[in-house]
Amino acid sequence: MLGLRDMLYTLKQDIVYCLQFSWYAILFLFAKKLPRECQKDFLVDDKPLDWYSRLKLYVRHKMNVYKLTWKVSKDTLKIIVNKNADAKMQRELENRTNKDENTLISRRRVFGSYALVGTQRAEYLQFKQDKKLSLSEATLDYLYSLKQLQNDNLAKFFGIQCNDDNMPTLTVLHTLVERGTLEEFCLDRDFEMNETFKSAFMRDMLKGLNYLHKGPIAHHGFLQASTCLIDINWVLKLTLYGVSNFICDAFDSTNVKLLDHAAPMISYPQYVCFPPEHLKEYDPTGKLPPRIVRGSQKGDMYCVGMILYMMIEREDPFMLIHSLERPNPNLVKDIIDNGKMPRVADEHNPEAKLLQKCQECWNRIPEERPDVRKILETIAIVYPLAKGNLVDQMMKMNEKYAAELEEQVSIRTQDLALAQVATMKLLNEMLPAAVAEDLKNGIVREPRSYESATVMFVQICEFNALMKKSTPNQTIMFLNDVFDQFDNVIKNHDAYKVETTGETYMVASGVPEENEGRHVYEIAEMSLEIREVSYRYKLSYNPSYVLRVRIGFHMGPIAAGVIGIRSPRYCLFGDTVNFASRMQSNSAPNQIQTSEITANLLMASKMYTFKKRGYVHVKGKGDVKCFWLNQHVHEGENGEPPLTHSIQGPSTSEIRGVEETAIMHPLRKV
Repeated sequence: MLGLRDMLYTLKQDIVYCLQFSWYAILFLFAKKLPRECQKDFLVDDKPLDWYSRLKLYVRHKMNVYKLTWKVSKDTLKIIVNKNADAKMQRELENRTNKDENTLISRRRVFGSYALVGTQRAEYLQFKQDKKLSLSEATLDYLYSLKQLQNDNLAKFFGIQCNDDNMPTLTVLHTLVERGTLEEFCLDRDFEMNETFKSAFMRDMLKGLNYLHKGPIAHHGFLQASTCLIDINWVLKLTLYGVSNFICDAFDSTNVKLLDHAAPMISYPQYVCFPPEHLKEYDPTGKLPPRIVRGSQKGDMYCVGMILYMMIEREDPFMLIHSLERPNPNLVKDIIDNGKMPRVADEHNPEAKLLQKCQECWNRIPEERPDVRKILETIAIVYPLAKGNLVDQMMKMNEKYAAELEEQVSIRTQDLALAQVATMKLLNEMLPAAVAEDLKNGIVREPRSYESATVMFVQICEFNALMKKSTPNQTIMFLNDVFDQFDNVIKNHDAYKVETTGETYMVASGVPEENEGRHVYEIAEMSLEIREVSYRYKLSYNPSYVLRVRIGFHMGPIAAGVIGIRSPRYCLFGDTVNFASRMQSNSAPNQIQTSEITANLLMASKMYTFKKRGYVHVKGKGDVKCFWLNQHVHEGENGEPPLTHSIQGPSTSEIRGVEETAIMHPLRKV
């Protein structure tokens, strides 16, 4: 429930909105002119919209702004702290690497703490809020724009938790990225950061930054190597963007302050990499504790120079090595007043042009710093052979490495096999084996339609209730254990696991390789085996828990193809996918539901027993005749089918509960 103060604030915003709308209407009626913010070139078929349509679009935009879609509820937010680390070690833990598993595939960040927003993990910055934040219309519009950002090289902005009566904190949240930070890879001498990785990471960073600069956010503001994150597909994503000025305003108005006994927000080596003009705004004496400073586009370019320097030299710009202490009290003063910059050697360096651009980025006159386009042009000159995304470059690198190994087969056979396995393992995480093999061989598989394939969805019942009784680690272990057992079932059949979304498991047969109509039988067998797995499953930390699954599948035409260049995925499209999902969402616990056309084909084989469920109302389809799949009849030596679990049809109340659940929880879009 909203507090009285929040209700009054919402009422105030509604009144302001109504007055603004009335004022815009009066302006048009009497002056025949809309306010400046309405006078945008909205185009349809290359023709500008009329005044009324533009006004409606503007009003709709303002309505969305006042919905506060960026506000994170305190009820959905939870901070998870590593119990093995005290507050001073939380930030240090994030910069450690697992020495026993320091490989490209298994490398992951170790977190001192992270946030849970519902069931999703998030990076966060948290402060103590002493007073309510007064959010102007411009600030609301800015936060709404921040929430709408979508880019492959940006970690999604979850939102901000603030102004809660029983939770006096301000928390900024972005999607958590697991593999590691750019800072970790730059300072890890065991990681071979060759020009392939350098060029790919640099381009990813600059593409994300260019998107910010050209959009309504206009700047990053907290651009550091530690806020450049590498995801599991080796794509660099920027995080904690666009919030520095908002946080600084809150600090300056004394609305927020650092949490008591909290670890430093940023380390001193990161602090001295901020632009000198913004350091001077906050700390002209050079004696204040490290803190986030304000940001700007030209300030971002200064930080770009620091990050490029770190990637080339594999060293901290001022060689402070993550110290949380202040080693030189005059360093900040030297940077602000004396123009101190990182040391650049005069010796010949193949990346000298890029280092020269770094020095241009550190120009004390912000207007003379280069822009993103000029940095990208220099990268293309310095790394002429490193083209394409990182997956393509890694494949070319491994192929070249394999060709060299062939000359020393007797010595390097084992290394060659390991390199090939590593490449295929990386690709098989993203694509079906056949598609990955084609991609390795330089064959681009075109999207195509399939006349007939079968899609199955499996959903774990009562998952939300179990999650409330479990810790985050227990929840993840449970899902990994269950889905691993489902994977073992799929290994014995001609099928492909498309994806897992939360507690839902999606499988298809008949794509990408057609199997002459066997797909429906493969899926039927798998559905029965997966249900058998659920009967035998025992939860270690909750022995009384009974795993129940809701299964549905459907056969029909489908379209499939590889979507994405940087992070390719094999995706399925068509009404068959939606129908199969409806079969699952309208099914009952421990039941396997299928459509009439699919059931008739299976019943014609005399190999399966079905129970008629009757007509079920399916969204978008109307009343559909459905069947329960009960068992597969295997003929034994005595001619009798073996004993199987006897499946009773669901009661009327249970069916009604399933249909109500399907209405309350709409189908996810595929």
